[in-house]
Amino acid sequence: MSGRRNPPSAAATSAADGSRIGCRLMRALRRHAPGWLLLLVMAPALAADPYASNNGLYPLAQWSGPYRTLNFDYPDKLPPNAWRKNAAHAALTVSSAPAYVARLKKFVEPAMRGMIETPSAWNPKQPGWYDMPWQAEGNAAGGREAILGSFAGQVLPPGAFAGLDLPLQNHTVVYYDARAATVLKRLWANPFNPDRKRVVFPEGAMVVKAAAVTATPEQWPALKDAALWHVWRPTVSDTLNAAKNPALALTPALLPLRVLQFDIIVKDSVAAPQTGWVFTTFVYKADAPGKGAWDRLVPLGAQWGNDPQLALSPSGAARGAETSALRETWINPQAPAFSGETLGWGGRLSGPIDVARRHNVIFTDGIARQEQRSSSCMGCHGTAQYPFIANLYPSPNRSFPPDGSPFLLYPPGSRDWARWFQNRPGTVAQNQNAGTTALDYDMLIMLALSAFDAAAGGDRYLQQRIRVH
Repeated sequence: MSGRRNPPSAAATSAADGSRIGCRLMRALRRHAPGWLLLLVMAPALAADPYASNNGLYPLAQWSGPYRTLNFDYPDKLPPNAWRKNAAHAALTVSSAPAYVARLKKFVEPAMRGMIETPSAWNPKQPGWYDMPWQAEGNAAGGREAILGSFAGQVLPPGAFAGLDLPLQNHTVVYYDARAATVLKRLWANPFNPDRKRVVFPEGAMVVKAAAVTATPEQWPALKDAALWHVWRPTVSDTLNAAKNPALALTPALLPLRVLQFDIIVKDSVAAPQTGWVFTTFVYKADAPGKGAWDRLVPLGAQWGNDPQLALSPSGAARGAETSALRETWINPQAPAFSGETLGWGGRLSGPIDVARRHNVIFTDGIARQEQRSSSCMGCHGTAQYPFIANLYPSPNRSFPPDGSPFLLYPPGSRDWARWFQNRPGTVAQNQNAGTTALDYDMLIMLALSAFDAAAGGDRYLQQRIRVH
């Protein structure tokens, strides 16, 4: 279930691959699946495949390169914490964060430079990075597409960035390092009965997310010489048309993308004693020095807490929305100007594709606002829990609309709003209801568990398909 596979022929995917995947799935079913699910898989209409690599749609005539397959061969034992000698020896501060962020990027460079700069030659198994099950199947706009195994993100409206007057969509990949993958192995040891109580990541575990966008350098000069990716997805215009008319059938096209953002998340309880995690974001800067596009991914910043002492301030930060007032976020003053436009509430860390800034907002006190910074990296990921019962934004409703549609939020600085901007260990759920289980700040696990529930018929936990980032 890992490595890279040759492109399937027009007739069929490799019979050997199909046999291997089918045998693995059937062995898992016979060991773990309830009888009703085994009958479904043996029936002519197959049940959902937790180990699928993509949504089954291939650009046979448009693409001659390889197709990335996902890596589920999780390690049997916890490997050593290689990050320890680079990690912080004291809690992070705004002054110590820049050096920490630089060390973190250098640490993952041997594995990640190729993923950014030469995506067709990269596969997750060789450097030892791993994928999440129950995420691949879907339609043209859903699941994971075939070329890179990427997820489709939200569409940002025209004007989201200065100088860009057209809608922009991002497409992302997410990978777990070997230490983090041991948690996935425990969680999905039985893929048809996940052990939700086992989601606690070890120190030094890492997760990376890379995002590429649909704009071209001609449309947005900020992307000049950025790394080029390709995905098999519907165009932005078709996606927007389908949102207005759900009866329209979406068909994929070969889309060229440019890499805009790269995130590294690391479990480091010394650096982040209140939350256990450090979130870092890098953004593309066209005039940064370096030989390749990887070198031009410069730090936007780091976040290791939510600055809850400021959560009851309407601005989210003392003396106005000044990043310098925050004690648990560092923002790089040399980051490109466009990345400052999309920072989170009160200047907390949020990347350009993370949609912390919402448009057409209505507050529960009746006030409406055209634009509101509404989240942060940790504020969003802090909602990771099972079941999926909290909005990713400070809202009384669980679901949320695409950016630009009316969105109901609590008033900024209110006690309800402030619940999204607290510091909690990853073992404490935001909604501490009976039966709610914290998922250690991992939002993709929350979405995968929801996908499993949908496949297993757990409709009471079923969440509408959402484009998170």
